[in-house]
Amino acid sequence: MWKRVVAVVGSLAILATTGYVASASVTGGDKAPAVSAAAGAVGTPVVNRAPQSSGTYWTADRLQAAKPMDRVRTGVAGQAFGAANLDFSRGRIGPVGLNKQGPYKSVGKLFFTEQGVGDFQCSASIIGNRLIVTAGHCMFGNGHYFTNWQFIPGYDGSQPTLAAQRPYGTWNWAAALVPGNYQATSSSVVNNYDFGIIQLADQPVSGVTKTVFGRTGFKFNTAVGHLFDTAITSLGYPCNFDNCNIMQRVDSSDHRPSGIPAGQNGSTAFEYGSDMAGGSSGGPWVENFGAPLSAAPTGGFNVRNTVVGVTSYGYIDPNVRTQGASQFNADFTSIKNVMCSFTAGNC
Repeated sequence: MWKRVVAVVGSLAILATTGYVASASVTGGDKAPAVSAAAGAVGTPVVNRAPQSSGTYWTADRLQAAKPMDRVRTGVAGQAFGAANLDFSRGRIGPVGLNKQGPYKSVGKLFFTEQGVGDFQCSASIIGNRLIVTAGHCMFGNGHYFTNWQFIPGYDGSQPTLAAQRPYGTWNWAAALVPGNYQATSSSVVNNYDFGIIQLADQPVSGVTKTVFGRTGFKFNTAVGHLFDTAITSLGYPCNFDNCNIMQRVDSSDHRPSGIPAGQNGSTAFEYGSDMAGGSSGGPWVENFGAPLSAAPTGGFNVRNTVVGVTSYGYIDPNVRTQGASQFNADFTSIKNVMCSFTAGNC
């Protein structure tokens, strides 16, 4: 759903493969990451004492009815570029079956419930043995955490059977954490902290207990301070294409700052060309996307398959064809450290 719209500022308007083990965070090359402000309070993860309860909650009807959780910014109306003049290319991933190959197989659909409001869907990706990253607004809002998170990696809703649609199964949440700074500012759509991390419960696979990474065999790197100037591949399940059922890929290096003045919340969000909409929230923005690892580029920011942000917001006017993300920063590092140590073997 279109979640929030706030006032115009100047000409802008604020809208509400195979067994690859990635490092916890990366640096590399001769390009300097941006320096972020010191991290705010981290807080304590919320815990699911009965992970299977999420599994029983999600009936076929509830999954079908889940709405996209979206945050939008207003913008002037006016290819592959829109009124923002940010170039990009987009298409569904292919050929059929690519959702079962790395890196794509570590991206999936995320379902959840906002109590008293309804059921929703976003996108997410694997960044640890048990950890996925998504948007903060897919985890927290209106002063409280959401619940019933369920992650389906490599989802392909075009397939005829449930087993084919979910080649790596369905994973229920065990713990979740967004930055304290996001909890304090979640009503601001353009935000420096719109990201969060969910721990998934282990499950038996052919009689062996496995983590979600153990089942899929792929997880992404992460890096802070890169989004201000890079090239990204964004992935997710937008509902304006293929009814949210097939993973879409956008590639863009054409970008701009959010337009929020330096030092204010939202000033380290950045916007790249894209025509994805609701349902893509939380999907990874990946630097140096692809395989094989040996084909990684040289120069600065040169580590393969590194998530540097997640889809945070778009524009209520689809002609703008732009999405924004919060640059991963010290707050991201803090919550990742907490979640990595929350349960032994998380990372």
